[in-house]
Amino acid sequence: MSDLLAPPTIVLRRRSTMKALALDPARELGAGGEARVLALPGDDSLAAKLYHHPTPARARKVALMMEEPPELDASAARLAWPCDVLSDGRGAFAGFLMPRVEGPRVFELYNPAERRHAAPLGDYALLHRVGANVAAAFEALHARGYVIGDVNESNLLVDADASVTLVDTDSLQVRDPADGTVHRSRVGKAEFTPPELQGRPFGDFDRTPEHDRFGLAVLLFLLLMEGTHPFAGRMADGSEAPPVEERIRRGLFPHGVHGEIHPPKLAPEIDLLHPALRSLFVRAFVDGHLDPAARPTAAEWRAALAAAQAELATCAESAYHRFGAHLDRCPWCERAALLGGRDPFPADARPAPERGARGASRKGAPPPVPALAAAPARSAARMPAPAAPVPAPAPAAIPLAPVFGPSGVQHPAAWIAPILTLMTLGPAEIRMLCVGALFVAVAWWWPGSRPGERVDRHTAVASVAMLLMALALVGIARAGADEPSDVVAQAPSRGPAPSDVKARLVSTSAPTEAGARVELRNGPEIERELAARLFHAGVVETRGVAVTVRVRPDGTVEPQWMEPSDEAHRDFVTVAAPTLVMMRFRPLTGRDGSTRVEVRVEMEYGRLVTVPDR
Repeated sequence: MSDLLAPPTIVLRRRSTMKALALDPARELGAGGEARVLALPGDDSLAAKLYHHPTPARARKVALMMEEPPELDASAARLAWPCDVLSDGRGAFAGFLMPRVEGPRVFELYNPAERRHAAPLGDYALLHRVGANVAAAFEALHARGYVIGDVNESNLLVDADASVTLVDTDSLQVRDPADGTVHRSRVGKAEFTPPELQGRPFGDFDRTPEHDRFGLAVLLFLLLMEGTHPFAGRMADGSEAPPVEERIRRGLFPHGVHGEIHPPKLAPEIDLLHPALRSLFVRAFVDGHLDPAARPTAAEWRAALAAAQAELATCAESAYHRFGAHLDRCPWCERAALLGGRDPFPADARPAPERGARGASRKGAPPPVPALAAAPARSAARMPAPAAPVPAPAPAAIPLAPVFGPSGVQHPAAWIAPILTLMTLGPAEIRMLCVGALFVAVAWWWPGSRPGERVDRHTAVASVAMLLMALALVGIARAGADEPSDVVAQAPSRGPAPSDVKARLVSTSAPTEAGARVELRNGPEIERELAARLFHAGVVETRGVAVTVRVRPDGTVEPQWMEPSDEAHRDFVTVAAPTLVMMRFRPLTGRDGSTRVEVRVEMEYGRLVTVPDR
């Protein structure tokens, strides 16, 4: 019966060989308003992009791209470029084949919470290197006469060697040299759109490389400034900041000459950037506001980023803190203190570096370019990482017999550390008691220095005493977790929240607009997941938080576009984002396939005494 309900196989032909290709609709890798992408059977190196509504214009555009592929240094940048045309049974154009690319997108590197998963060993040198490779991709495309147009943080994937791959290349603007026809890029994101194009329909004009240069500068600013948008800020008069589109249109760059707007409170200081990079950003957002030609080229960005990376110093406190040699103190140590101990480049689960005075820089040449390190299983590609410090040789075995009795036992740290970890992670007290019982049993029957000999009474008493101390420490840690904090911890959701902890979506609303209907379909599921995520992240209570999300016509949420109504809530939104992107709205009526609706979502979270159950 299931076979009868399965979608039929799609049979197409590769135009280069005319061989039949059977595609399984169940192996869909992604879908959008214009096309869907399917995996190829028996070939993981290629993917097929099939248009919902193929047209002769699309066929001609793909053919032009195949005739003139850009020349790139594969060690820096690659493209998911069309490599073969697909035809249906009548010989009509249906889509094309392209390299299959998997891996984290660039926003997963500049978002500190996402970076912990995508590049756990990444550092600031890695961000410079990735930025230079992004610029290399722009440089190669512009050299061939292509314009990206739809510059955004989702179209760039990062590979294990820090190289980047541009996807959705068929959305580029392509000019036909035969008759001068321009196949325009008809999509774009407001956050990456230059001021002269804000509010204009993208399909009505030709894009230029100067337009791309603005989007490139925004991408690089996000990458180097911990995900802070260059036009994010607080109005000097205390009023609510206008939408980002309006800030870009008015040129409200908070690090320029405008006294009208200030940087967000928790944003990194602009001095973090190398002086040459700061100068280029001023050219892009201040000089280039009225004069697009003043915006730096991709080649200028690439050279400046390489030079800035070469001059990075290393913090004496952590080898994963890399910063510009023009600074006299480590900005990442200071930022970790500002964020309540949340380190932007943490060294947990890594070999401990040499310790020194906090914030001081090490003398001598900086460490080499980041090496590779395996990323968690959430990503198909591995992410680059700095060369890990070589761990110190293990100390010789410590003679503990005088302390624990004549038989002697292994150093207690070898078994206390994992037991403590299990007890801290376990949400249920029964689990703690079980682990404690196991702890006592192992301590009592621990083998002595001679095979089969049990430990003596002194060892057993000392082991039980250490167990009680461990339980006390865990209790203190758990009690401390209930203390309120201004900084939201970042941790993945682990199981449901206690029954008296609730999250509530107070309202979901969109600006009154003809043809727009906003109706959330899975509110209860989102509230349960949100409560669990916030509880395990250490959030105590939050009220009056509002975030604006962008909803596609099909009712799904754009995962890379979330704007808090108040910059003070940005950390909260960072933790809640993986849940909010799962919201599903009723498909919007009266909208075309390229229009999004911005929806304001208000939330409350806490115990039942502060958030009533509905």
